[in-house]
Amino acid sequence: MANAGKKPKGKIYYVDDFLSLAVNFFNTLGIDPYETVVKTNIWFQLYYVTNLINMVYSFVADAVYLANTLRDKENVLESCMVLSYLTFGAIGCSKICAVMYRRPKMTSLVKQLKSCFPSNALDQEEYDVKSCLKRTHMYTKAFGALYTVMYFAHTLTPIFVYFFEKVLLKNPDAKQTMPFYQLEPWEWRDTWWFYPTYFHQSLAGYTATCGSISSDLMIFAVVLQVIMHYDRLAKVLREFKVQALIKPNGADEDLKKLQSLIANHINILRLTDVMNEVFGVSLLLNFVASSLLVCLVGFQLTIKFSLEYFGKQVLLLVSVLFEVYLLCSFSQNLIDASENVGYAAYDMDWFDADKRFKKMLIFISMRAQQPVCLKATVFLDLSMSTVTIFLRVTYKFFCAIRTMY
Repeated sequence: MANAGKKPKGKIYYVDDFLSLAVNFFNTLGIDPYETVVKTNIWFQLYYVTNLINMVYSFVADAVYLANTLRDKENVLESCMVLSYLTFGAIGCSKICAVMYRRPKMTSLVKQLKSCFPSNALDQEEYDVKSCLKRTHMYTKAFGALYTVMYFAHTLTPIFVYFFEKVLLKNPDAKQTMPFYQLEPWEWRDTWWFYPTYFHQSLAGYTATCGSISSDLMIFAVVLQVIMHYDRLAKVLREFKVQALIKPNGADEDLKKLQSLIANHINILRLTDVMNEVFGVSLLLNFVASSLLVCLVGFQLTIKFSLEYFGKQVLLLVSVLFEVYLLCSFSQNLIDASENVGYAAYDMDWFDADKRFKKMLIFISMRAQQPVCLKATVFLDLSMSTVTIFLRVTYKFFCAIRTMY
């Protein structure tokens, strides 16, 4: 054993350390993404139902308001803004529904992650778990912070503008506006209803934003763990020392070790299959809606400049593009890591190995020739080339809208 005689260093890490940020965002919505030993109480479930009802109501009200604005052909900018908010809300709702529908599969995925995860300090040092966790936190925190800033920019700007005009500039014509849509079944302008109405729309925006963030953070954490397993497998294969010509029973020892590595490879492949089952539909809906969203925001930025809207829309555009880039980048890293296993099998010291060993090595090489990646169901395999496809389709949508306009 390569680790024999070494003393464990540092603390022990767990799968929950990778998933903690995603789970925390889910919990703020009243959602447990997978089953745990801790049972949720009735208040937690009631909070989730309240959030969901508020989100669905806001989505319907936003759609009605969009229908009203579309009748006014002079107000194209506001129609596009409302449609972009509606699209973003659809993304958040679809991801929440996908997570709840796939909860048993998510539970199975987490269990498999835990069964494959190195359990002691020596193994974690071999897997380089600390470095992988650090990388996971870097991406998840940066992505979560970007979406959080974007959310607060959209929800707080209208009320800050109103108080700035009303209090500081003493403008008697300062108008109260809602953050996402202006149509409600009750009169909220210049009444105390303005504040609860503003809160309920902000809460709906938070639900949509948090639903989108949480699902993506879960994908990032799972993919980076799978890449960690592939990297460790490739490393072990390259460092494999054949004992066939050194020890009397060396060939049998080599076979046992290789069988263990092949079993490990099969487990990782199964893990990626379950991962794509859980996140496939969510990824497909995400890419379709994101393409429309980028197109709408880009259209708004080109037809009219408004200082109040410019910063918010640029943040929304950057957030969506950054999300698409990260998903495709991680999928490309997954492709490279899975292919690297095949290269490692070829690079290892197999010349002096037993014939049975060489025949078994062919199987792991053949499996590695079919790289794995994130799959948006059967319709789309994600990679860096998908970014080009995404931008091309988005540009076609954009040109079509500009031509109609």
